[in-house]
Amino acid sequence: MNKKLKIGIGILVLVLGLSYLIFSGVRNFSSYSLTVSEVFAQSEGLYGERLRVSGEIIGESVDWNAEEISLNFKLKDEGGTDDIQVKYNGVKPDNFQDGITAIVEGEYTEAEYLRADKLMMQCPSRYEAELEDGSSEGHPEEVEIK
Repeated sequence: MNKKLKIGIGILVLVLGLSYLIFSGVRNFSSYSLTVSEVFAQSEGLYGERLRVSGEIIGESVDWNAEEISLNFKLKDEGGTDDIQVKYNGVKPDNFQDGITAIVEGEYTEAEYLRADKLMMQCPSRYEAELEDGSSEGHPEEVEIK
């Protein structure tokens, strides 16, 4: 083999490897979450599938067992009537409370509940910057820092 062919093959292997890493990274971070209503609209086709679902926590449905580290609760769409049962084995987040938006990831079962293995909380609006007029509207770049 001549030197140019070896260099060409080496560059090709590097480009293919880099392309694979970029593609797999984008695929992992590009998934979006379904709403509770979307899950119910296509529920039968989702059994056994891995889903990411977002919704508001229904406070009175929360059942936390600290000894078994299990958390059962329901999610609903904002202003919606449908809710979905979530069963999660893991630590309960500090900001887990009624009305906060949660994003759960796991398997949707035929018993129509989500067996979650990931639970993420959306930051509440109280962390948004406040404008001079007292509102929290606007982009952070528009907020004057004093």
